[in-house]
Amino acid sequence: MNLYGQLGNGTTTNSSVPVKVSGLTGATDVEAGWFHSCAARTDGTARCWGRGSSGEMGNGGTSNRTTPVAVSGLTGVAAIDGGGYHTCAIRTDGTARCWGGNGSGALGNGTTTNSLVPVAVKNLSGAKLIAAGGGHSCAVLSAGGERCWGSGFYGQLGNGSTTDRSVPVTVSGVSTGVRLAAGGNHSCTILANGAARCWGYGGAGQLGNGAGSSSSTPVQVSNYP
Repeated sequence: MNLYGQLGNGTTTNSSVPVKVSGLTGATDVEAGWFHSCAARTDGTARCWGRGSSGEMGNGGTSNRTTPVAVSGLTGVAAIDGGGYHTCAIRTDGTARCWGGNGSGALGNGTTTNSLVPVAVKNLSGAKLIAAGGGHSCAVLSAGGERCWGSGFYGQLGNGSTTDRSVPVTVSGVSTGVRLAAGGNHSCTILANGAARCWGYGGAGQLGNGAGSSSSTPVQVSNYP
């Protein structure tokens, strides 16, 4: 679907085959949100395109963009990830910045107000990976621990609670995380020993533990690896 220009080729026409993103060079990482896309570049900056009404472009505006626009004031980007209506980036100094929709605190800056430009995630340092979900975000720390923030209704923050949090909270029982992914309402991590754990909404089996129910703390994915 390309209703908002999320294919980045200067049109809003759907395409059943890959199309070139216009004017984007030096990309090192590209991620897709629900209706927008963003890329990190070799120079440490970022570009976004697609739906912008919640501030997903990070350029200070709310217009949809069919070609990439620069994310305002963002430098030193090491990795980027697009969520439902927000985007987050890890910087080379281990801090994080997020922008866009923030109704449940997904930006991690202590508020629930949308931001049209990147804001610093509070109380987060030493981060090496980041994942943006439907209304929540999570990060892996260099020491292996993990933090999540934003919507917690289904337990997707992993801290044993179902309360939204606008600043990062510690994911229970995870100390050796090496990979991380955030879905619409759940999160998963891979540990240093190769095992996988998931938490949050599990009504359709997303947690992989055979229970078919949600969990506010990480549960072991069965038969993995």
